[in-house]
Amino acid sequence: MSTMASKERLYEVWMLYYTKRDPDYLKLWLEIFIGAYERCLDVDFEKPPSRPEELPPVLTLLPDNILQVLRHQLLQCVQKASDGLEPEQQNLALLLLKFLIIICRNLSNVEEIGTCSYINHIITMTTLYIQQLKSKTKEKEMADQSQAEEFVRHALTFCESLYDPYRNWRHRTCGEQLGTVERNRQKYKAAPLTVEFVPFFYQCFQESEHLKESLKCCLLHLFGAIVAGDQKNAVLAISPATMEVLMRVLADCSMGSCPSDEGEDWDSEAPDRKALLTLGCLREVVQRLLASSSDQRQVEIASVLENYFKLLNSDPAAVVAARQQQQQQQQQQQQQQQAKGRVPTLGRHWESRFVALQVHMLDTIRDMFLCSDRPVLQAIFLNSNCFEHLTRLLQNSKVSRHTHTHTHTHTHTCPPPLYQYDTTLVI
Repeated sequence: MSTMASKERLYEVWMLYYTKRDPDYLKLWLEIFIGAYERCLDVDFEKPPSRPEELPPVLTLLPDNILQVLRHQLLQCVQKASDGLEPEQQNLALLLLKFLIIICRNLSNVEEIGTCSYINHIITMTTLYIQQLKSKTKEKEMADQSQAEEFVRHALTFCESLYDPYRNWRHRTCGEQLGTVERNRQKYKAAPLTVEFVPFFYQCFQESEHLKESLKCCLLHLFGAIVAGDQKNAVLAISPATMEVLMRVLADCSMGSCPSDEGEDWDSEAPDRKALLTLGCLREVVQRLLASSSDQRQVEIASVLENYFKLLNSDPAAVVAARQQQQQQQQQQQQQQQAKGRVPTLGRHWESRFVALQVHMLDTIRDMFLCSDRPVLQAIFLNSNCFEHLTRLLQNSKVSRHTHTHTHTHTHTCPPPLYQYDTTLVI
């Protein structure tokens, strides 16, 4: 259908809805609109940001009362969500969400959409869906969770559209460095961050053993997008609660535990995707805190670094021993654990993954210094006893080199991957 034909059809269907107030016509109108701008959805956080071939219309070109109608429909979905939505209502809620994502791809609409109540309604529904996806029950195993997952992914993309309209975070994760000049050229501002975000983000990671790893990655992508998208929103999002989540995720990754049946190759020697995303978030956190004033910050950089270095210098042997003891206890309670879900296990290459994570953590420190106020950050690192931490890391590091011609092991006090940081970590 051509653009002109779709516009005429949209007008025709809207007039039918307006005169008859039949919700089926509203659903049809949304389906036609979404079909015309489907490429604007772009819900995969892992893909590079794309520019829409045709921008969605500004709000003034849409039917006069469209926002009020959609807000009313969304509120009805929220009110019924706690008791469980019927499939038709779930479909309508997803259509409403897709419409909002598309509209926000015209950046001139972001401010108005962000100041409406849509975001709080969406977060309420997303919280209910995530609680459902986190549970481990027979009902969940038998039920089709695809609609719930699809809604959550689109909800997180909608939040990204509001809080990182220029996709700064996606550019960063694709290896593009956006400088101050590029950011200053960004005409439209991100929407003000809702106060619901921090408790929402924190709750999503509580008792989340059965939440898919891919959804956790989406949540981390969203946090990174909020921090990268706007300075004011960043200092609101960077709180003790969100820092606790990031450090806990990183600590879990450092232990190489496998909490779910999904996706990740736990016999791989590389750190998992959550670890790399968390490190990217922490890089953005430090740089945003550095650009903020002391009266704005809820968390100090020194506090972030203290927990960061503590994790960097974790004792692998002690962690392994603790995990083995935990596994023994879990084996003794095998029947109960089977009822709750899969027992976390250690991959065969756990130690290699741990060392690889340490190297990535060191790389992240270097990336933190790609900022405009490097001398101040240098002073903060020095006051955080960074050299003592790095020296201890070198002293505790070992590498075993096996060759085909020798059966014995050569042990060095410093692993080759760490040599480079004598020159690249210029603090």
